[in-house]
Amino acid sequence: MIRINLLPVRQKRKFQAGQRQLLIFAAVLVVELALMFVFYGWKSGEVEDKQRKVSNLEAEVAQLKQQVGDFDQLKAQMERLLSQKQIINKLQKGRSGPVWMMRELSNILTEGKGPTFDQVKYEELLRANPNAGFNPGWKPSRLWIESFDENGGEVRIIGKAKDYDDVAEFNKRLALSKYFTDEFLERNDQVLDEKLGLKVVKFSLRCRITY
Repeated sequence: MIRINLLPVRQKRKFQAGQRQLLIFAAVLVVELALMFVFYGWKSGEVEDKQRKVSNLEAEVAQLKQQVGDFDQLKAQMERLLSQKQIINKLQKGRSGPVWMMRELSNILTEGKGPTFDQVKYEELLRANPNAGFNPGWKPSRLWIESFDENGGEVRIIGKAKDYDDVAEFNKRLALSKYFTDEFLERNDQVLDEKLGLKVVKFSLRCRITY
């Protein structure tokens, strides 16, 4: 009986099967490595994109903070300038206001002149009351001022006049002037002027200045 030894064939088949398994494992490993590389690359791209977006947002936030800071700085600077302007205007009014006031008072007490007023309102006043106007022919020399005190926009005038009509005319001119308001006659009585040896009207009035 003939016996055939199949052991070498089986061993060869096992060896070939082992090689195939190794090749399959290697191929699977290569595919997995390739997939992992692709996945890593994709994730890295996402991370870089997110980091880029975060960087852009941080830059925008920094820019907004700078703009807000500049706005607050400009606002504070503008408020300081406005405050300085108000102080300067107040000082200028305090310096030039009395000049206008004395000029107006000089016009009121000058023959042929009179108070500064709104012509339209003055004509309306005359239509309503013809006696409300001032007398252009009044002689200001009939009245003289002894003291003139101004404090915080309030004026007190003390003087004398020949009669009550002169005081009334002076008070009326002050009332018509756009530079004087709230006239109030405190005193208006007849006294004896020892220097002149005549009876005169002593008056005292208060009013406010409008610059």
